[in-house]
Amino acid sequence: MIAKEFEDFLLGQLDSYLIPADELAIFVDTHNADHVMLLLVNNGYSRVPVITKDKNYVGTISIADIMAYQTKEKLTAAELAQTDIAPMVNTQIDTIKDHSDLTEIMHKLIDNPFLPVITDSGIFAGIITRKSILKAVNSLLHNFTDFYTITAHE
Repeated sequence: MIAKEFEDFLLGQLDSYLIPADELAIFVDTHNADHVMLLLVNNGYSRVPVITKDKNYVGTISIADIMAYQTKEKLTAAELAQTDIAPMVNTQIDTIKDHSDLTEIMHKLIDNPFLPVITDSGIFAGIITRKSILKAVNSLLHNFTDFYTITAHE
């Protein structure tokens, strides 16, 4: 369990953890694979969230997901290029709710570079990155005593 004072300090920075959906590269599940591959390669993204046109979270997509689908379905490059990404989306990536506690976030970030944040109604709100949490922990380590006094138990 995270000490309440540490959690309060870190949660006080929660707005800075979340990168909102409107500031992210996001694909819609009806985009074709050719378009998605081009953007992934040109922008250097390894994995990008995928939503529906109604902004409901579907999963994430990577070049590896697209290539695996092409191999499994035995598609030519031309066939793959015109295929919507919906059946290629990876739905196994951990997600969190927009009201998840810090313990859950920390545990899930151990194995993921980012976590998609989903509302209770399934709307994609954004992501929390491992980097943003590490920045907050760094701030905690350097600035905690500006807000709290630490005393040793005897």
